[in-house]
Amino acid sequence: MSASLHASDRPLRAFTRRRALTGAAVGIAGIAGAGALAGCGGSAATEEIATELAAVPTYTPVTGGPTPDLPGDENVQPVYFEAPQEADLFTSVTDAQLPHTTDPVSAFVISYAPPAPSSNSYLEEARKRLDTDLEVQIVSSENFSAKFATVMAGGDIPDMVEFIAFDMPTNAPQLLDAQFTDLSELLGGDAIADYPNLANIPSSSWENCRVNGRIYGTPVHRPPFGSILVTRTDLVEQLTGEAPAPSSKDEFTALLDAVTDAKAGRWALCGQTAGDSVDWGYDFMAAMFGVPNGWGLVDGKLVHKFEHEGYLEMASYIKEMHDAGYYHPDTPSMSGSQAKTNIANGSVLMHLDGISALLDTSLPEGTATGAIVPFAADGGAGIIYQGSSLFSFTALKKAEEGRILEQLKVLNYLAAPYGSEEGFFLQYGKKGEHFERAGDGSISVTDAGTAQIGPTSLNRISAPPQILTSAVRIDDQLRRSHAWQEDSSPMLLKSAVAGLYSPTAAKNSSAAGAVMTALDEYILGRGSLDAVKEATSTWTTQSGDTIRAEYEEQL
Repeated sequence: MSASLHASDRPLRAFTRRRALTGAAVGIAGIAGAGALAGCGGSAATEEIATELAAVPTYTPVTGGPTPDLPGDENVQPVYFEAPQEADLFTSVTDAQLPHTTDPVSAFVISYAPPAPSSNSYLEEARKRLDTDLEVQIVSSENFSAKFATVMAGGDIPDMVEFIAFDMPTNAPQLLDAQFTDLSELLGGDAIADYPNLANIPSSSWENCRVNGRIYGTPVHRPPFGSILVTRTDLVEQLTGEAPAPSSKDEFTALLDAVTDAKAGRWALCGQTAGDSVDWGYDFMAAMFGVPNGWGLVDGKLVHKFEHEGYLEMASYIKEMHDAGYYHPDTPSMSGSQAKTNIANGSVLMHLDGISALLDTSLPEGTATGAIVPFAADGGAGIIYQGSSLFSFTALKKAEEGRILEQLKVLNYLAAPYGSEEGFFLQYGKKGEHFERAGDGSISVTDAGTAQIGPTSLNRISAPPQILTSAVRIDDQLRRSHAWQEDSSPMLLKSAVAGLYSPTAAKNSSAAGAVMTALDEYILGRGSLDAVKEATSTWTTQSGDTIRAEYEEQL
């Protein structure tokens, strides 16, 4: 698996109930609060809405290092088929840019890996290179939400705290304002130039570090593509004689029909459970019908996806595909892991997933996956929802400015880009201890490297923009992912409220849940389209109009 894609992020959680309720990510501030970290202490300040947004840091790509095998840009990830040679590395952090602090710097981060060993030469070497005693409190993903709440409530907050984009606390604006440093003046606009590795992170990631208008952290970057329709291109080609490239709803329907054979145990599509409802591939299907990414501007007015005419068209189409037998019959109860298994064994040919699924090295040998390039139902230009472009952001506990500047230097070092000396160490560790290089130039990670590098979670504190590479040679998969990104990048659609804050949107909405339930009932033949319309009208009255007004104050 690519060391740069962190496919362990949010394992089997790509389509949570909140995602079903909000659509693709509309910015951390817009979804703050629907997660499990409710009531994490902090100020009881009023929910005042900021009407001015802090300037996003000026994006300045780092130059230097090896040339990628396939180029990238702010949206498309560059490809490197092989690890760089040490002689080709460049220095991205000068001695003056190191923190050089005698005071320990503590961090609180998540981990999806087994615990790191207590004797950790990788962390000791990182401390030496930083000239800083970096103390990392690593919390397993299973316990992170509860531990986060405990730490925030207890008041003994570490210097640097990871805020997970898909699991923000309900009181995020108040908590950040009360306990953490507003970094807007230190990092906004050209001020970011003091931290060139942080300036190398694309603007779309920084936009979602703004909470209620202010920058409260540095992002851990992810590609901007919200979700993709992963496709067993090898099987589609075997069954149809050509690569899957539908350009309209009719062509897509014909493809679904051509590859589905229930008697053979093969279905075109599957969804998966999303809390109390089902995700039928909503992001792909809704985009096909021109539905906004959460919220959109239609004739100058903010319109939520529930209210858009395309949403009912999408619902009717999904029901039609379900009734035709193109969805796996177990979809209403299917877990994310089961969906992945069905893609791997060929019983399902298409499933909505994250982009890292295209680099899954656990698939059977000879398996080829790709993704459908977005298209419009009527054959026009397609759209793909832009996600939050980050996994998390790291906030800094309030302290004297000198202390904050030291910590920003730590974050800048840990964001060292691919091809730099610092980035190479952070990814591979020390030669002979954490990795070995074979005669052909390939790198193999040692047992010590496996046990220490990932589990230490330094890349959860700060990290460079992700690139496409793999310790295992999967050149064809890398090429397919890159080609799909190049084709789809012009179609990225941001939410009209990305980076904005709505106190009402930050709360769970039973009315929104009722819309999703009504959709499920309609698709499964137990309810009517009129019931969906009624649930949508109730949502608009109970929540939607208020949310709209709160966002419009900031537009």
